[in-house]
Amino acid sequence: MALLSNARDMDDRLRILSKTVLQLETRTSIQNALDGTLTAPLGQTTSRESLIAEVLSVLTGRPVCTEDGFGNIRAAAGTKSGRPYPRPSAADRSRTVQLWLAFGLPVREPRGLVSLVLPDTDVLGAMCLLENGRPYTADDVFALEYGTRLLQVELSHRRSIAQLELKLGRDLVYELVSGMDEETAVMRAEALGYDITSSQHVIVAQWQPLRTDDTVAVALRRTLRELQTPALVSRRSEITLAVATGDPLDTELFNVAARTLRSATGAVGVGGPSRDVTQLPRSYAEALRALHIRVHSTDPYGLTRYDQLGIYRILDMPGSETDLSDYVEEWLGALQSNDARRGSDLVHTLAQYLDHGGNYDDTANSLAIHRSTLRYRLKSIRQITGFNLADPETRLNLHVATRAWRLRPHGRAETLHGSHQAGDGSAHQLPRI
Repeated sequence: MALLSNARDMDDRLRILSKTVLQLETRTSIQNALDGTLTAPLGQTTSRESLIAEVLSVLTGRPVCTEDGFGNIRAAAGTKSGRPYPRPSAADRSRTVQLWLAFGLPVREPRGLVSLVLPDTDVLGAMCLLENGRPYTADDVFALEYGTRLLQVELSHRRSIAQLELKLGRDLVYELVSGMDEETAVMRAEALGYDITSSQHVIVAQWQPLRTDDTVAVALRRTLRELQTPALVSRRSEITLAVATGDPLDTELFNVAARTLRSATGAVGVGGPSRDVTQLPRSYAEALRALHIRVHSTDPYGLTRYDQLGIYRILDMPGSETDLSDYVEEWLGALQSNDARRGSDLVHTLAQYLDHGGNYDDTANSLAIHRSTLRYRLKSIRQITGFNLADPETRLNLHVATRAWRLRPHGRAETLHGSHQAGDGSAHQLPRI
């Protein structure tokens, strides 16, 4: 009996040993396959990140996606769609981070197993092993974790390069927008692999809450790359600025940046085109003015191009403060005094009424009030000012005055540091310009 028991024990040990050896061989094979992605030629693959995803998908027999630090899908393999699941919300990503930090293991999410690239306090990216109807095996988890470590090497290297580029480009951007000779600018830009000789324009951006790190600068660089716009990007205090090639971009720039940052509470100003380096300071000044006008408008979040400012280019001219103040006082002084005395909002009501071309329904909707309330307010405006709102010349002067009023410190428009809601609870819109 003892011999039989010993034989059984030996068989069990051999089976366990054989299983362990087989597991080691499998995992060594997984490691070797994934390690090969670091040195293999990319070929048709667009990036090292995509190659890691492709190999991991083959090893596990599952669809694989990698994400950047903002949750955007950067690479996909084994999927029928480049976006097989919606981008996780900030709350979802925060929950994943907490679970990852608590257990140090891939987190089970509705879209699959998620492993984070979290070397320090910032999430650089994530790798997701998607559901395919089969249960996850221990080898699947091992492959995901090992692939994530390699992804961390790639993303950390990429971040280091990005930070170096920002550091090298920072002084050059400052000098370009401050004014420098073309020969020196061309030489220094070439050293960074940037062509400064073509048409350029300056972009400035500021996000709320105000950022004092490179978060917005990194997001703006990614945005411009996605839009295939070569640019030098830097940061000056709380404002991110870029010198970009080609024609000035429109609202798509803001939309992509807001999506990347997961926040639409920002403002972007775009200066006019510069035919040569010597005109970049002018484009920078224009971009700052466009940003200033956007921030002080009734909708402080969004993009404003200097060449589309229209009448605001005249109203916001440097040195025009005294004349504008007198003009606003002449046309709106009585209403402002009444608002200050009674706590009413008649100047803003008038501004919305004129912005909507005198349309009662649109104005009432924008103010979130009833038509009868709007009719009562307009009657009060006529009585206080003595103006005939039906007179074309009077309407023109009042409209210009309300536009100027929005740009003055005493106007209703708030800066990025405050609320952008009207006192009656309605959200303002940037007036058409």
